[in-house]
Amino acid sequence: MFFRRKKNHLIGLDLGSHTIKLCELVEKKQHWALKKFGFKKIPREVIQEGMVKDPDILSKEIEFLLKRHEITEKNVAISVSGFSVIVKRISMPNMTDVELRSRINYEAEQYIPFDINDVNLDFQILGETSGKPDHMDIVLVAAKKDMVSDYIITLNTIGINAAVIDVDCFTIQNIYNHNYPGNEIIALIDIGASKTNINIIQNEQSLLLKDISIGGESFTQDIMNRIDCNFEEAEDIKLTGESELISQEEFLDIKTSTLMYWISELKRPLDSFVSSNPGEGIHKIIISGGSANIEGLSQTLTEETKIPVELFNPFQKFEVDPSVFDPAVIKRIAPMACVCMGLGIRRVGDK
Repeated sequence: MFFRRKKNHLIGLDLGSHTIKLCELVEKKQHWALKKFGFKKIPREVIQEGMVKDPDILSKEIEFLLKRHEITEKNVAISVSGFSVIVKRISMPNMTDVELRSRINYEAEQYIPFDINDVNLDFQILGETSGKPDHMDIVLVAAKKDMVSDYIITLNTIGINAAVIDVDCFTIQNIYNHNYPGNEIIALIDIGASKTNINIIQNEQSLLLKDISIGGESFTQDIMNRIDCNFEEAEDIKLTGESELISQEEFLDIKTSTLMYWISELKRPLDSFVSSNPGEGIHKIIISGGSANIEGLSQTLTEETKIPVELFNPFQKFEVDPSVFDPAVIKRIAPMACVCMGLGIRRVGDK
């Protein structure tokens, strides 16, 4: 949503706290095709809660990944997330775009827990507020300037230009709309390392946006607290459920406790939405993120919410050559590739 320039081909570059990912997509006459996709694990201390902590290592890791996949394009689309990014849906009296731009800083101060001079602000008008004919709904986005600047400078040191800077939840929404046409009410749930985003959408519009302070690292930490292992070993146990370091009974006990806590936190905004919108039930939950593949999560979430749950497949409407990309790998990484693919379909100048 920030820093738009002329239209141009872009590389989608997802800079996650555990893994960096890139994709190059080709737009053909009737469809899109996946040309390149790559990912690389990075040290945990490089990016924490969306903030760049070690720009030197991050720039080297990005440069290595770009070279490994022979990427020559210098313009990339990236996104930001974490506790330095605030996304709010608000209602305001009807006004023109020009009037709104002159008042947005004043209005934003009521919702942004940072000094308004320290953030980049953007907004999108959604339409008339339900039940208030003289008001309009707006999505307000604020990202701390120092965080955004750190990403730009890190990329600039290796000759890369951040031509588009978006927000994770909107990149996921965009790639959902690209892959799943329809007008059903859908809850997109992206489980990050330390924060989970819920975005309830219909007809390409957000109806509810909510961040919850739960994430995959809490499960990893629960395992580390129970047995003597390091973070990487706990991550492997979390995703595979197998290790000589822990019994199946003990692992299942940890997993059940963690998943039930996650689901109790997720149900609150989902139930609140349903209560506030009688007759407008959520048709489906689609989950993404690094922890989406945890065995039993989808089934348990379905049982507890009584809403069908499925894993997000951002490759669904793309041509993916099986002679180039292993179908088994594509299926496994799909929920983790949503932000990257959402960035890959962006073009400089997009709204």
